[in-house]
Amino acid sequence: MLTWVELDQDRFRRNISAFRNLTAAGTSIMVVIKANAYGHGLRELAPAAAEAGDWLGVNSIDEADAITGLDIRKPVAILGHSETAVAEKIVGQEYRQVVYRIDVAQALSAASGKTGKPARIHLKIETGTNRQGVALDALPDFVRSLRRLPGLEIEGAYTHFANIEDTLDPSFARLQVKRFHQALAALTAMGIRPPLIHASATSGALLYRETDFNMVRIGIGAYGIWPSRETQLAARERGTRLSLAPVLSWKTRVAQVKHVASGDYVGYGLTYQASRPMRIGVLPVGYYDGYDRKLSNAARVLVGGQFAPVIGRIAMNMTMIDVTDIAAGNDDEVVLIGRQANQEIRAEDLADKCGTIAYEFLARINPLLPRTIVPA
Repeated sequence: MLTWVELDQDRFRRNISAFRNLTAAGTSIMVVIKANAYGHGLRELAPAAAEAGDWLGVNSIDEADAITGLDIRKPVAILGHSETAVAEKIVGQEYRQVVYRIDVAQALSAASGKTGKPARIHLKIETGTNRQGVALDALPDFVRSLRRLPGLEIEGAYTHFANIEDTLDPSFARLQVKRFHQALAALTAMGIRPPLIHASATSGALLYRETDFNMVRIGIGAYGIWPSRETQLAARERGTRLSLAPVLSWKTRVAQVKHVASGDYVGYGLTYQASRPMRIGVLPVGYYDGYDRKLSNAARVLVGGQFAPVIGRIAMNMTMIDVTDIAAGNDDEVVLIGRQANQEIRAEDLADKCGTIAYEFLARINPLLPRTIVPA
């Protein structure tokens, strides 16, 4: 393989178990494996997610179908939008669909009539993020419309926090909690008591026990990544002792070692000029694979347990590194993310260099790259 991703399922399970131990007894865990399991590999990690968690959360029906294809029987919640045309499949496969549009609810109701199965839905409440969801002032009329539709079961009600990682000023998160409680009270007043209430994602589960309700949605934390440095520091300050281990390593090999004379340039755009005679390694990985072009002349990799700087511009399928002072040879293993010997390159560090977050950096690793499960 030219470049590949390695996944540690045991770490994945342990991360999920750590969150289970953190939450109150009886709290269900939804493991979110949308976006190709945050870039890690949905098909590779879904079985372990189903073993360690109670629910699986995805963004689309395609992801839900991929889970069904693995013969996984845990309940699956589709947290993103689904077109009305796929309503019959959603109900037939017993997926749970987020609902905030009446036409989608109507289609699910009709699908229930055709399949003879209940259409179990999770009502998305808008509390301040202003993405998908039903606003508080529109909630009573919306629920009254839902109640006229046969076959619908409001199994869950949930919301999503906009700024819960901001540990210096939690006021907006607390405002959202207040609004969510108001929405739940409004539902109760109409005789609606969904058996599943969920608001917390990873950050909420780490910092605010009052947001657990009876289910939490664990995304980035399951993969061993903290949502932010601030969240990690705040959790420690509050006495939360949680050990998270990264699940993903990304590797490649040296395709060629070559000599470059002093004064010669390396890569497109002449952005790097050798100031001495050099040995460089050519790696068969580039921005097509998800190794961001912003890492040009900025990142470093691990070869032989030593850091090697990335030099020149990262190309579509190639990256060059300086191995002048490293005994590197053709076909040597190179670590882009992960550990080698006593050194480590973290996804968070590469994301910082790209001006983004680990979520995005990991999610953009090309899904066509091979994913392998490392032995325990």
